Amino acid sequence: MSKPLVSIIIPTYNRGHFLGETLDSVIDQTYINWECILVDDGSSDYTEELMEFYCKVDKRISFSKRPEEKPKGASSCRNIGINLSKGDFIQFLDSDDLLREGKLEKQVELSAGDSVLMTCKWGGFKKKTDFTSRFKYEYHSYRDFRKGINLLKTFGKRNEFFPLHVYLTPRKLIEQAGLWNEELTNNDDAEFFTRIILAAKRIKFTTETAVYYRYSGSDKLSSFTNEERVGSAVKSWELIEEHLMKFGMETHVYVRNGKKIILNLLLDKYPHLINRYASFLKPRKS
Repeated sequence: MSKPLVSIIIPTYNRGHFLGETLDSVIDQTYINWECILVDDGSSDYTEELMEFYCKVDKRISFSKRPEEKPKGASSCRNIGINLSKGDFIQFLDSDDLLREGKLEKQVELSAGDSVLMTCKWGGFKKKTDFTSRFKYEYHSYRDFRKGINLLKTFGKRNEFFPLHVYLTPRKLIEQAGLWNEELTNNDDAEFFTRIILAAKRIKFTTETAVYYRYSGSDKLSSFTNEERVGSAVKSWELIEEHLMKFGMETHVYVRNGKKIILNLLLDKYPHLINRYASFLKPRKS
């Protein structure tokens, strides 16, 4: 029996200085039945030249550019990648982050149906020489869950989160939950994976592998670099709250924590916007 195909989807924008390390972590995977689809969002650096090299190094890697008529942004590029992909499982990966070499193999071994979402350990880093100082060794979310909603409850109660490349997602779950929201430019991963997690019948966790999330400063996709991105973050949490309300949850600690984070960032960087988002920031009655 042939092993399932894993589609690794990487959006990128001017990440040539990190992209080689990311692609090396893909090529080094012990699981070999994968395709890697990199979608460029209009880079002006040497990304295209670098990709010409990597596409020759490994034929499983392909390079596409976002068509001009498609919205700019990582979510749009991920949707393009999904539409180009053929895999039974989807591995999302940002173009400055890394996979441990056994990541795909261990999670494919763990898979148990089209409605089961796989997770693993993770840690932050700034340089490849230091994977340990910011590694999340103890996490309450490091376990199986019989229902996806229970993972979100744990995120909220324990103030934890998973970066997007922790997950290995069955294609069927994406077909059920829907594609990435291309209107969001900030916190789009939390909104997308809230839908995925809620659609999952179970969460299965492995201790045997990990991923690494690069802390590279204010240019990270999730940062509050301008007022538009603040508005997008607020919109993402409004949508997350709506998704949870469909499950009969008028108030949820996961959303409350999200609102606290936004309020603290507004107080620090954009205090003049607090009144604009007062309705959102106001706690819902239980």
